[in-house]
Amino acid sequence: MRRAPQRHRFYHIFSFWLVLNLFSLCPLSYAKSQPSILVIANVASHLPALTHHEIRQIYMGGTLSRKYQAVALEVGNPTRIRFNTKVIGLTESRIQSYWAQLLFTGRNHPPLEFSSVKELLNYVTKTNNAIGYVPAPVALPHNVIVVYQK
Repeated sequence: MRRAPQRHRFYHIFSFWLVLNLFSLCPLSYAKSQPSILVIANVASHLPALTHHEIRQIYMGGTLSRKYQAVALEVGNPTRIRFNTKVIGLTESRIQSYWAQLLFTGRNHPPLEFSSVKELLNYVTKTNNAIGYVPAPVALPHNVIVVYQK
């Protein structure tokens, strides 16, 4: 049997290495292609920039949720899914389970839900201390400020 030349083996190894590296870069390019999330508030609320922890507290019924009204997009919305995983750090099913427990015990209510970004923006512009989230390429009204970006 004839053995492959050394150069031929090098090309096989190099092409295998190249394919592995290309596959390893795919998730990075996918993550960067998703738009970022803007957490917004009404200008009249005079909110400074919020931290990741404060936003999670507001959206998960913590102490800050008594001061600020969290609003969200409806279940299944791609922006909501990104917000829950990137900012809150939980899946939709975990969040639904958490709120079911709080509602059952009467301790708190989940954020108000809107079916579109336009409706959510409309509510935030008219309501002091309302906090919502939108995808980054959305044009914001003049009376809305960004308090967090992820």
